[in-house]
Amino acid sequence: MKTSKMTNGTASGQEGHVTILNWQGSGPRKTRAGTKKKSRMAGVKITQFTEDIPKGCSTPDFERKPIPLTIQEGKTAIFKAVPSGDPKPEVIWSRANGDMDDPKKFKFTYDKVLNEYSLQVIKANGDDADTYRCYASNEYGEAVCTVTLIIIELGLKKKTKPETNNAGSKDPTEFRKLLKKTTGTRVKQEKMSEEKMWELLMSADKKDYERICMEYGYTDFRGMLTKLNLMKKEREEEQAKYIEAISNLRHIQVNSEGSAEFEIEMELKDLNSRIFLYKDGVMIPYSIDMEMKHNLKKFGKKYIFSINSLMPEDAGLYQVDVESTNVFSTDLPTKFIPVNFASPLKEVKCKERDDIMFECIITHPLPKLVWMFKNKPLEAGEKFQFAVSEDKLTHRMVVKDVMPVDKGIYSVAAGIRSSSAWLLVETEESVDPSIQGKKKPKKGQAIDINAGLTNQPVDGILYNFLKSLGDGSGAGDGAGLGSGGQNSTDGLDGSDGLGKEGVGMGGKGGLGDGQAGQGGKGDGKGGMAGGKGGQAGLGDGKGSLGDKGGLGAGKGSLGGKGGEGGLGDGKGSLGGKDWLGELGDGKGSLGGKGGQVRLGDGKGSLGGKGGQMGLGDGQGSLGGKGGQMGLGDGQGSLGGKGGQLGLGDGQGNLGGKGGQMGLEDGQGDLGGKGRQMGLDGQGCIVGKGGQMGLGVLGDGSGAKAGSGLGDGSVLGKVGAGGLGVEGTGSGLDGSGLSGDGTGQGGLGRSGHSGSGGKDGSALDVSGLTDDQNRKKRRAGRSPLIEDTITEPVVHFTRGLFDIQARKGHSAELTCALSSAESDGTWFKDGVKLQSSEGLSICKDGSVHKLVFSNIQDSDAGKYRFEAEGHKTESHVVVTDPPEIDMEELARLAKEPLVVKAGQNAAIKVPFSGRPPFKVSWYKDADELSEDNRTVVEKGADHTRLLIGKCQRKDSGELKLKLKNESGTAEAVTKLIVLDKPTPPQGPVEVLDSSANRIEIKWRPPRDNGGKPIEKYILERQQVGRNTWMKMGEVPGDTTIFATDKVEQGKKYCFRIWATSTEGISDALETDDITAGTKAFPGPPAPPKVVATSCKSITLSWSPPHNTGGTRITCYILEKRKKGSSIWSAATEEPIKGLKHAVTDVVEGMQYEFRVAAVNVSGTGEPSIPSDFAFARDPMKPPGTVNDFKVTDSTYTTLSLSWSKPSTDAGDEAKGYYVEVMPEDSGTWLRYNSSPTNTTSYTIKGLKSMQMYFVRVIAVNDGGLGEPKKLDNYIIAMPPPVRPHFLNESSLKSFMVVKAGNTIRANINFEASPIPDVIWLKGGSSVSKRATITNADGLSQLLIPTSEHSDSGVYTIMVKNYFGQECFSFEICVTDDPKPPGPVELDEKVPGTVTISWEPSPDEKRDEQLHYLVMKRDSSKPSWHTVADNIFNNKFTAVIVSDRQYYFRVFAKNDIGISTASDSPAWGITKQKEKFTVKMPTYKQTDSRQAPKFTVRLKNHTVPRGYPCNMSCAVKGNPAPTVTWYRNNISIMDNAQYYTSNICGVCSMLISNVSTKDSGEYSAIAENCMGRAECTTRLNVTE
Repeated sequence: MKTSKMTNGTASGQEGHVTILNWQGSGPRKTRAGTKKKSRMAGVKITQFTEDIPKGCSTPDFERKPIPLTIQEGKTAIFKAVPSGDPKPEVIWSRANGDMDDPKKFKFTYDKVLNEYSLQVIKANGDDADTYRCYASNEYGEAVCTVTLIIIELGLKKKTKPETNNAGSKDPTEFRKLLKKTTGTRVKQEKMSEEKMWELLMSADKKDYERICMEYGYTDFRGMLTKLNLMKKEREEEQAKYIEAISNLRHIQVNSEGSAEFEIEMELKDLNSRIFLYKDGVMIPYSIDMEMKHNLKKFGKKYIFSINSLMPEDAGLYQVDVESTNVFSTDLPTKFIPVNFASPLKEVKCKERDDIMFECIITHPLPKLVWMFKNKPLEAGEKFQFAVSEDKLTHRMVVKDVMPVDKGIYSVAAGIRSSSAWLLVETEESVDPSIQGKKKPKKGQAIDINAGLTNQPVDGILYNFLKSLGDGSGAGDGAGLGSGGQNSTDGLDGSDGLGKEGVGMGGKGGLGDGQAGQGGKGDGKGGMAGGKGGQAGLGDGKGSLGDKGGLGAGKGSLGGKGGEGGLGDGKGSLGGKDWLGELGDGKGSLGGKGGQVRLGDGKGSLGGKGGQMGLGDGQGSLGGKGGQMGLGDGQGSLGGKGGQLGLGDGQGNLGGKGGQMGLEDGQGDLGGKGRQMGLDGQGCIVGKGGQMGLGVLGDGSGAKAGSGLGDGSVLGKVGAGGLGVEGTGSGLDGSGLSGDGTGQGGLGRSGHSGSGGKDGSALDVSGLTDDQNRKKRRAGRSPLIEDTITEPVVHFTRGLFDIQARKGHSAELTCALSSAESDGTWFKDGVKLQSSEGLSICKDGSVHKLVFSNIQDSDAGKYRFEAEGHKTESHVVVTDPPEIDMEELARLAKEPLVVKAGQNAAIKVPFSGRPPFKVSWYKDADELSEDNRTVVEKGADHTRLLIGKCQRKDSGELKLKLKNESGTAEAVTKLIVLDKPTPPQGPVEVLDSSANRIEIKWRPPRDNGGKPIEKYILERQQVGRNTWMKMGEVPGDTTIFATDKVEQGKKYCFRIWATSTEGISDALETDDITAGTKAFPGPPAPPKVVATSCKSITLSWSPPHNTGGTRITCYILEKRKKGSSIWSAATEEPIKGLKHAVTDVVEGMQYEFRVAAVNVSGTGEPSIPSDFAFARDPMKPPGTVNDFKVTDSTYTTLSLSWSKPSTDAGDEAKGYYVEVMPEDSGTWLRYNSSPTNTTSYTIKGLKSMQMYFVRVIAVNDGGLGEPKKLDNYIIAMPPPVRPHFLNESSLKSFMVVKAGNTIRANINFEASPIPDVIWLKGGSSVSKRATITNADGLSQLLIPTSEHSDSGVYTIMVKNYFGQECFSFEICVTDDPKPPGPVELDEKVPGTVTISWEPSPDEKRDEQLHYLVMKRDSSKPSWHTVADNIFNNKFTAVIVSDRQYYFRVFAKNDIGISTASDSPAWGITKQKEKFTVKMPTYKQTDSRQAPKFTVRLKNHTVPRGYPCNMSCAVKGNPAPTVTWYRNNISIMDNAQYYTSNICGVCSMLISNVSTKDSGEYSAIAENCMGRAECTTRLNVTE
């Protein structure tokens, strides 16, 4: 396969080769140079070959591109693509590795109806996992898209037995050589591991050094550090060649989506430097548009590499190189790759007391999975059993003795992935009431959990197959080895006997006729025959067992050359030369040279020299010298000297001297001296063909021993599909195969009916004794005839497709069969079809067609084609789009509708099609709507447009659009409305107004009325007179008129009419024109310098707009030196033209010029001076600018700077042009109309996040220099900034809002590029009532009317490519609290009273709600607070007897305080006894005392937003007055601080502290005796 290269045009990245393959792989595709073009579909690359594309044509593109697939091994992968383009593109498929030449593996199809191209990878395996490309190309360009195919290899595969290496047995020294090779390999692997360790260490953090060394078994840490520093220094020197700086190395990380990423930040010296990616030292390709498995994303200086769809083979060492220098290495261990389920658990249904099994297959090995039921892990025991395959991919669990309680969801976990499935248990209620409620008996068989997890020995296959032949209902009518269809998986089915006429085992792996799946049962005709067999199949042949991989494919017998496990492929015999499991190759007999399990190679007999299980080698008999299980060696019989399992040695019979399991030796019968498993009966094993060389058991009557095959003879009489011969008598009466005795289903030929055998189980060849083998003798033998030949099974090679056909057109359905001889039947909606008028059924070889010559609506429906049990279906959809007759379309386009102004216009267009229709009329692309003048009539088969009282503006193109469900149609015509022309256009230009002549000029009418202008009529009036005089006419193609009938100084006015066949226009009247009056011309335009040299300066100018009413005769050109104020004539003579070269100049001097126009009246005013021009040779254009770079950028602007170009490449620059080109455009746009003189410029008005290419062009008098372009595109965005919040310390973390008020939270942030802003409440989305407004650097949360449900923790998340930042704050929405419930008083302790109350209704929804208790006694009229900040519903107060007490309870929160809940009055009256006290006389003492703090204040540290309570105790007499100070300033009048003094206990409360509350606090107690002070300090933390 040849390949061709296509260069990857990215600015930076890894360049790769694109391999382009055609379908047959006949040669390379030629690549053409072109420009890259953006596709409307992501992942598609378009190359445009030509600059100009004709109108109506286009480059190819994809409307639908293929999608990546991950499938199991053995299934078919289908990629589909729908291209577009005009002309229609050619589609070609290719793959990155390998070719696509095998038509059996790769199939290419095209659906004309859907315009869909398909690639089928049939029975995909691991070698087909690759990157595939689809190319669509035409003459204008090429489009390409890429898709990947991933193959999941399943477990439980039969491993190939490794070939035995016999070299060691031949030469003992070879074993020593093998040991040396093994040692060398291990040393090499250790060396590779050490290199990998050093690569990882050079990119790892210091904290990971020890871990990496321990993983690789490296213990010399000190030596490691020394060597590592030297290696790092060397690598840094190499990196300095290409990299300015490198930082922020982030090693590989695996996410939950099954992909991995690692990133680095580096600044390249050259942005075009190539970047390579390696895995385990092998370079791997990557993409920058996320189309491949390995991808690179670049954001500024950050490079992010990603690996998608991780698989076990992705584990390894990944390295990033810039050019030839390594910059980063990271390791992806296998344990980091998440496990996927290639085959998840499936739902299981069973009956009560059965055993069931769950099975799953994972993508890479794990020794153990976690099985769970109802979220509880399961353990192995009597109830649950677990097993795992040798490759650790397949895991099983068996649930024993299932009961109804076991119903539910079972799951299995593999790492972070899990799979689950239902177990459904069907219960059966017993009919007998006496056993209801009892445990039902176990019915199901036990499940072998290890079945299929290990390989079955090959030696046991043949024995198991022989046993299965007898496990059924006998060889009766209708029974057989199964009738399997295509792709059946039933295998050998012994439950239905050994077959009837026309029925056998077939398909790949089956006995029968037709191509079938592995293990199919088949459908044979005439005998035990088969189609092309697959693995262990029983063949493909005509009346026989045959073909590759099966039991042979022969003509009339059991034979043919077989593949692995096959029974041969021959003509008329069971034979052939081949290996394991084949029956050999012979002619007319069962023979051949057999190897292991062979049946030999012979002529006319079942014989040959057999090895193990050979059938021997003989002539005319089943004989030969057999080894183990040999069939012997004899003449004319099944005999010979057999070893173990030998069939013996005899003449004309099935005999011989057999060993164990021999069939013995006899004369003319199935007998002899046999041991175990001998067969005894009359008849012999003869006949052409038989199951695995057994032939038939002949024509026995009443054989008792052995496994009876039943039905007449042992294998029957006429059993089409049988293997035996003619026989009579009754069937075998044994425990094996039995039947109904009809002989119809036997495996023999032309036998007579028997009396029927008994049903039995499997063939038990071990139950016969020597006596039983001799009881029955063979009665006779009929001559052998050939078996009936069966045909292979027919299948579809191409099925039907859905089609859409247009009504009245032709259409056809096509399918193809594998056989040209097969016929089929067509059906429509279940009704059989026959050829009829308009419908024909055709057959061309194997292709079958259903042709519609004139399809109608009645032909729509579902069609089916059936052939020999197979069918294919499709739908036919009949479309009937609107259609306009082609002659009508041509007439409308050719013949416009012409009407005169004021008349009505009507256009009728007939059409056909399926209603309903949408009818639309358009005029000049604008749809017409009905009004007073416009009416649209819509009929079933026509439409009419009526326009009343047409006007000139109604003229134009009229278009009709018809649309229904099937399509559209259009018709175009023109409407021309004729009218008189409009007046000629002014203003009138006076070409000449001399003393004796006036010449004027006008413009033609704007609208000629639909007819050409024939002539113009002119009249003149002298100003001051009332009469108009006709001056004459001029042709319609002339707009100039001159007259000499004028008098000098007189003023004249002219009128001009335009005439056509439709009438005369209105007149155009001129202004007054004076004849002979002097009118000087105006100034011309400033002269422009065309060219300069050292000897001349060439100038040009434009004539003046005001000519003075007469012709310009000449021009006067003047010059002036720079710095002078004197103008001088530049020429000696006036200049007639508009261009002149001034030669009167001095080299090196600067001049400016002006020009004046001259007419008959004289010289007019001079023009504005020109720019100064040097009298020198032309300048050279400047060179390219230097140091061109971007200095700043925003979302709408780019700031650029550069330095002046060098004068070595050109003359000095006078200015600069700045040009930009958007990414999606191919045109450079100049942003400054005039050159800028500075070396910096700011481009404004850019689109945010749009990519632009920028360049600067220097300019001077010599022209434009070469442009200087930035190497890469620039994105209109500020420099990258990781999101962060501004003034975060000042943001509030707690907000209290009264219910009903507005919640407004403004958060300022900074990030670039524009980040995504997400608001969350409690981890979920915010309420729909919330309005989020995001502006540049600001995000606002607004809830217009707050509710209690809006309380919670709000989080704002700001993220972009460079990171994310979050900020959380709490909002509490509350209201004035409702008062608490009734207040109750209770005395539990004498001298106290307990106040209790019902909680406020707001307590449940307001966490900050608390209570305040106030008290008043009968001795005082005022209320005072006894307790605050109570968060329960109870308080105990101290009371004094003989007083009445009253209490009030308030509810408080952050908003305010509720109304009071009053308690009933409470009082204790103490009964006093009367007593007399004799008061002693005491000396008067002074009890006054200065204040003293008994309990001092303590220091407090409180978080911001929390309450703070300070307290102390003071005593003194009289009671001191306590004053609180903060930083020596009294706070007694500050409402923020609540103070109290109760019985000398002084308290001060700050309900919500802030940072400003920090400081020193003091309490000063004073009375008449003195003063005391106590201080403390409050620290408020964030």
